[in-house]
Amino acid sequence: MFKAHAVAMLSMVLGGCALFPRTPWEGPIEWPEDGARKQLVPFAHAEAVAAAAAALRAMVKENPYPDLFVGCSTPEQGLDVAVFTGPTPGLYYVLVDQRFDRCGGPTVRVLDGWYEYAVTARGEVVGKAPPPPGDMEMPAP
Repeated sequence: MFKAHAVAMLSMVLGGCALFPRTPWEGPIEWPEDGARKQLVPFAHAEAVAAAAAALRAMVKENPYPDLFVGCSTPEQGLDVAVFTGPTPGLYYVLVDQRFDRCGGPTVRVLDGWYEYAVTARGEVVGKAPPPPGDMEMPAP
């Protein structure tokens, strides 16, 4: 019994020490007046937003190019997303597009970069679309 209590206390203490919450913003926050707000995205289904966030995380995680996000304050600064519904109920189809002109340089940095994901409403990426037929490699002669 003592062993179980000791393990429980140790896990609570170590768990609390391992996860220090990081302050996401430093400095004052100035809230905009109603007339000064600039809407970037219209209201959307929250599930679609969760799907878009999951697709962005997947694209950034599987990125094989180490310098792809150079000049961007965050990887997301250089990306746009579009969310669609399609033939499979319960799935969102998220297209992640390159917009690296916001980070300096050309808009597109990877010419064959095709990023489309099938994502559940809970934000689970369940598939990545193959490249469009015109982008397939030609067979060797």
